Amino acid sequence: MKNTTPETTEEKPLEQVEREVRGRLEEWLTRTPYSFNPEASVVKTIIRGIAIRKIKAGDEYCPCRVLSGDLLEDSKVVCPCVYSKDEIENDGICLCHLFVGPNYKSG
Repeated sequence: MKNTTPETTEEKPLEQVEREVRGRLEEWLTRTPYSFNPEASVVKTIIRGIAIRKIKAGDEYCPCRVLSGDLLEDSKVVCPCVYSKDEIENDGICLCHLFVGPNYKSG
């Protein structure tokens, strides 16, 4: 008899988790004035880091931030983290360089 229980994150291949992360973030971006960094290799690397954290730590934590082990504190760094809006507003780009604002100039 075939097992019909849903796969846990630990059982999913990394590439599948990456696709899921990217899809969720693309959906989020449609509701913001932001976009992914125009450098595709940066986006791929950061999304991979988020997917690895989802597999290892259980949620889509920002790979550029240190986890404290406190669930409430760590919830602040689930991507997009609570700090990203201010970072993008002030610097044109978030700490991880995943998201950029409408006035972002690469260089």
